Amino acid sequence: MVRISVIMPVYNCEKYLEKSLDSLVNQSFGDIEIICVNDGSTDGTSDILNEYQKRDSRIRIINQQNKGAGASRNIGLSEATGECIYFMDSDDYLDFDAFEKLIGFIDDNEFDFIIFKISNFLDETGKLIDDDYYNMPYLKSRVGLDSFNYNNVKDFALELCVCPPGNLFRREFISDVRFPEGLLFEDNVFFTHALFKAEKIYFYDEFLYNRRKHTDSTTTPLTVKSLDIIDIASLLLDLCDEYHHENHKEELYYRIFHNIYRLFKRADESQKELFFERIRQDYLKNKEKWENDNYFKKELKPRYRHIFECAIKSRNADEFESCVDSYSAESRFKRLRKKLL
Repeated sequence: MVRISVIMPVYNCEKYLEKSLDSLVNQSFGDIEIICVNDGSTDGTSDILNEYQKRDSRIRIINQQNKGAGASRNIGLSEATGECIYFMDSDDYLDFDAFEKLIGFIDDNEFDFIIFKISNFLDETGKLIDDDYYNMPYLKSRVGLDSFNYNNVKDFALELCVCPPGNLFRREFISDVRFPEGLLFEDNVFFTHALFKAEKIYFYDEFLYNRRKHTDSTTTPLTVKSLDIIDIASLLLDLCDEYHHENHKEELYYRIFHNIYRLFKRADESQKELFFERIRQDYLKNKEKWENDNYFKKELKPRYRHIFECAIKSRNADEFESCVDSYSAESRFKRLRKKLL
């Protein structure tokens, strides 16, 4: 059994793949296997993978039709044999001594997983980007050098960095944790499940991973797939029920209703009908589950309930928008009237 299994989904990344693989095969800690899941690449990615495999027997290649990052990581998990699991993205790179530093902490302290800092840089210039989401100074100030678990960070648990390459997991610990497949933002569910489940986590206060930001990725394009937030938040609600963490439901319903309606309003006019249909379908799909949830029944904000009901009963995007906005106008009128009185 190897000590660390590296799982790397790979899709059309010929421009950056060699640097990414070099950062793995040249690690100062060498007891690793590198599982590359070639997710239906159509560029020169396959040739690069095959060439590296010839030079390094630790590399394994799994070829599949395009299924997305979540499915690729799950397949890698099913094939991994290492004591620990590390997820790598194929256009980024890891510091050469990262595994050597991390494996010692896992061995000496029996942590379920380790969180560490991620350095972001612009692909075109190499300029570093200071980003508290990936630096996590608030986590450092809370836990310091001590191990921690969910109970120590529950007030900001859903604000922690969920990026998979920022963690090293014990494989046994995540044996029942998987990524949702076919959805964007799938890492939110995996990380939150691990956080809720863990008894002992450690924050390693160093930058060990280098995340590439492209000019065309600084602004996420608004598409119907952005509405995967609904399914992701609903899966997080399920985890809250499973682990009895009801305190996060206000935030999750905020995402499902407030944030989703903001996305709908921002959508181009040519997209709005598609957005509406997807919202309506997802709300109908989850209707019974949400209506049986005590928070939804007793504490859900009236505006969120109104958005939900407008989506269910409206026949098209215009009707949906008019229905929701009429509530906002009425609320403003009531507030104004109250001030005048």
